Amino acid sequence: MATTTPATDTELFDALRGGKSAALDELFRRYYVDLCRTAVRFVMDETTAEDIVQEVFTGLWTKRAKLPSDTQAVGPYLRRAVRNRSLNYLRDRKRIPVDDGEMPDITADAAQEPGMGMERAETQQRITRAIDRLPERCRLVFVMSKVENMSNREIAEGLDISVKTVENQMTRAYKFLREWLALLLPFIFCCLCLI
Repeated sequence: MATTTPATDTELFDALRGGKSAALDELFRRYYVDLCRTAVRFVMDETTAEDIVQEVFTGLWTKRAKLPSDTQAVGPYLRRAVRNRSLNYLRDRKRIPVDDGEMPDITADAAQEPGMGMERAETQQRITRAIDRLPERCRLVFVMSKVENMSNREIAEGLDISVKTVENQMTRAYKFLREWLALLLPFIFCCLCLI
């Protein structure tokens, strides 16, 4: 009995361009969850993120004949489409902030974080929560840079701000995260001493 090897992403993209709906279904199964995570990082709402990803896949089917034929990296292509659709969603709803916002109070935030029993997953969750506490524009810039690996120029173009503003927002984010994490270090050290 011969086993068939699964189609590559590029083969599925080619089949999609040819009008094969099964190719769209398979791409959807492969990428839906990861693309929803990408969208949530921008819009901060799971339902909206799911809608955005579904719109991207609907758009793929609608514009299948016009899809680029030289796409070797289907995953990054889909992530970029979701990222752009997420930014459009924020822009259309005037949710891309135009001001820098106030940084949260470090000491109050850290005091709410118990330090005992901290493990790697817990540490990651705390870092994620700290990032989510950043003012909206600062958070968006940080996520686009460090999670989406976008360049400062790409971020500036996506948010319609200057590269200097991107640099300033990254400086603010790093400063806040450094201070916030520095307050957690004594808790981490204390936990390690108890082991």
